[in-house]
Amino acid sequence: MNLSYIIDAAATYFADKPALISGSGAYTYGELRTRINRVASCLLAEGLQRGDMVALHLPNSAEWVVSYYGVIRAGGVVLCLNPAYKRYEIEHLLRDSQPRLLITCEKLADRVPETGALPGLDSVIVFESHPVLSTVLETTDGCDTSPALVHTDADDPCVILYTGGTTGTPKGAMLTHRNILFTAHNVCYHERTRPEDRSLCFMPLNHVFGGNHIMNGIFYGCGTLVLHDGFDLDRILDSLVTDRVTRFYAVPTVFVRLLAQPKLRRHFSTVNYCFSAATSMASEIVRKWLETYGLTIHEAYGMTETSSLVTYNHMYRHKIGSVGTPAGIVEVGITDPDGKPVPTDQTGEIRVRGPNVMKGYLGRPAETSAMVRDGWLHTGDVGRIDRDGYLFIVDRIKDVIITGGYNVFPSEVEEVLYQHPDISECAVVGLEDRDYGEAVTAFVVAKQGRQVAAAELISFCKERLASYKVPKTFKVVADLPKSSTGKILRRKIRDPGEPACG
Repeated sequence: MNLSYIIDAAATYFADKPALISGSGAYTYGELRTRINRVASCLLAEGLQRGDMVALHLPNSAEWVVSYYGVIRAGGVVLCLNPAYKRYEIEHLLRDSQPRLLITCEKLADRVPETGALPGLDSVIVFESHPVLSTVLETTDGCDTSPALVHTDADDPCVILYTGGTTGTPKGAMLTHRNILFTAHNVCYHERTRPEDRSLCFMPLNHVFGGNHIMNGIFYGCGTLVLHDGFDLDRILDSLVTDRVTRFYAVPTVFVRLLAQPKLRRHFSTVNYCFSAATSMASEIVRKWLETYGLTIHEAYGMTETSSLVTYNHMYRHKIGSVGTPAGIVEVGITDPDGKPVPTDQTGEIRVRGPNVMKGYLGRPAETSAMVRDGWLHTGDVGRIDRDGYLFIVDRIKDVIITGGYNVFPSEVEEVLYQHPDISECAVVGLEDRDYGEAVTAFVVAKQGRQVAAAELISFCKERLASYKVPKTFKVVADLPKSSTGKILRRKIRDPGEPACG
């Protein structure tokens, strides 16, 4: 079993169909397979052995795609590095993972530590200056383009994705060929992916959403990946039309931004499917999007450690506010602090079991054992399952605010604040307080041209929430700290000195 086989299969069925559209051009499945094969041949010639780790430090690009599948085809393990990381962050992850090779580009090369300064790193390859890779996207001359697919076992590590997990400390989640192929199949099945589909991706491919869900999902379904190197609103809007995009993938903050400009709806004329990930979407946003754009925002629950998809909401019966029902043969349970199952509609920690659960954390057996117990992955998320089997995310266990002896879930307060007509974005956190232990505190961003007053917001919340849930303080800010995937970072709001990883 080898993940790169999904490209071979698509090329067998649809050799002349567009597979990838990116800044450097468009490639059919036949052309993409040839270029991936060439990268694999090059790496094998460099001495890459089965199981060797290769770090990718590249932006979203055709180079990233062919390198990713080329490494895997050659039997290697891909270590995905965030292209936004600076030299210090990269050095930390490289010391932790110790890859044999690193592939980067001229734009990012100065952030990579010198070869020999890090244990295990034999070579740094700069894509544009390498004698073979520099021309791999233009020509296939001068190299074997049909290397034998290196056999890998289903449970061999395939991709290492670093995640903050439940502690905020970056750890390398080892995802196997089985994990990722199962997820790709699950995504295609539940989203009803067809070869005619064109998926827009501006999410970073080094992240589980961009790489596992969007990229691997659309290639598994023989569709077309329309790839951008980041979120540029004007370029995205133009691409929706010119590239005839049918599937729009984003995070809640992007949907909120687009809702503020309903005139942009005309750019979505070919889009028939919308999906949001990274964090739970406020129900009010889903309702407003349906009213404004005429499209349902589908959601799922997943995490890096589960190779993305755990639950899906839903082609057959969509429930606003839920993240859906278990996807495929994935099992989901809710347990109390003692690990015992709780009754229907009661909250507890979400646990997951299935072929999508990671092999473990790279070099961290103790943390792996703490996360995966008795075959179940304990997520650190609080949720409930209703009588129909739909999962609702309540919050992160660590984000629960304990104020005056009461538990307050930030997402519940944020759900109310998003109903206010003048609020664009918000985040609720608990800040240390002498009287309450933690004080419920709301950080809000006003819509363009609008103003919000604390007294009005307090009154608004008091009408909708129990008094202990109403924020003691409202802070109006110009923006909220976000991760590279657009997720609002509550921990960064609580502690501005906290590193913004994740």
